[in-house]
Amino acid sequence: MKKLIALLVLAVCTACTTSPVTRQDFLISAERDGASRAARFGVLQVNELRSNPPYRDLALIYKESPQRFVADPYNGFLAPPGNQITRQTRSWLARSGLFSRVNPMGSSLIAPWQLEGELLAMHIDVSSPAQPKAVIQVQYLLSHQQQSAQFTLSAEHPIADASPNSAAAGFSAALESLFKQLEQELASSNLD
Repeated sequence: MKKLIALLVLAVCTACTTSPVTRQDFLISAERDGASRAARFGVLQVNELRSNPPYRDLALIYKESPQRFVADPYNGFLAPPGNQITRQTRSWLARSGLFSRVNPMGSSLIAPWQLEGELLAMHIDVSSPAQPKAVIQVQYLLSHQQQSAQFTLSAEHPIADASPNSAAAGFSAALESLFKQLEQELASSNLD
C-alpha cells in the first residue's frame, strides 16, 4: 500500500512539473505596394479557393522528403490556409486596379469576371535542413463569358530556420511573390 501511495505521489508531482506545450496560431498576409494599374477588366468575383487534405487543415505541414510530410500538432493557422489566401487574393486584386471593382466576400451580385482556384501545396520544406523554405502553389482560373485562362503559380521563400514564426513570415513573403506573378499573368492575358 505504501508503494502504491508513493507511486501516486510521484506521478502527481511529475504531472505538475511538466509544462504543457503552448499552441501557436498564425495568419498570413501580403501587402501590395505601389501604384494601381489602369482598370483593364470589369467587376470580379473571387470565389473561395478549394483545397484538399492536408492543406485544408490548420496544422503547419513540414516536407521532410519527397514522400514524407509531417503535420505539426502544436503550431498552425488561425484560419484554414485556403480561406486566408482567398481573402488575401481579393484584397490584392482590389488594390491592383486591374478590375473596375472586386466584389466583397459573400456578395450576392453576379460579376462577369470570375476567379476560382485550388491550393495545391503549402508547406515548410526541410528536405535540405540547412536551407529550409516556405512553399506555396496555387492554380487559378479566370473566366469571362465563354473564355478562360488558367495559371499555376508557385512561390518559395527561404527562411532562417524551420520554427513556426520563421515559417509564418516565409509564407507571407511567398504569398506576396505569388500575387505579383498572378497580377503579371492577368495583366498580360489576352482575355478582354
